[in-house]
Amino acid sequence: MVATASTVGLSGLPRRLVRDGIVEETAIQEAQVAAKEEKTPLVAYLIKNELAESRDVAIAASQEFGVPLLDLDAVEVDTEVVRTVNEELLVKHRVLPLLKRGKKLFVGVSDPTNLQALDEIKFQTGFSVDAIVVEQDKLEESVAKALEAMDT
Repeated sequence: MVATASTVGLSGLPRRLVRDGIVEETAIQEAQVAAKEEKTPLVAYLIKNELAESRDVAIAASQEFGVPLLDLDAVEVDTEVVRTVNEELLVKHRVLPLLKRGKKLFVGVSDPTNLQALDEIKFQTGFSVDAIVVEQDKLEESVAKALEAMDT
């Protein structure tokens, strides 16, 4: 696909989504503005408003940033690992701790560019934090289940 003048203004994941034909250029530009106004992550906005398929966005994010991709349906979430991160941070950033190995924590995220979330988790836990891309819709579902399990 040939980049148009306005596509050149896009960077990172939005550019990748347009280039891969997942989201139309005008739709991604409008979504960026709307997501910013709603103070919600772009990936969450795209999925919530059915502008893109969760799986397609996860694959594009994984390829764009060189971050591993994981299907949450294929793993059993360990509540002990989830408890390593403050519940407030889980809700705020919609992330899911998946695996702890030594002083390294692997965290499921739908947007690996959310460095604020990774930094806050690193600060709170004292662990080195690595992102693993997961599908937004499955992430929301898994976070809700993990929080429910933590409450019981």
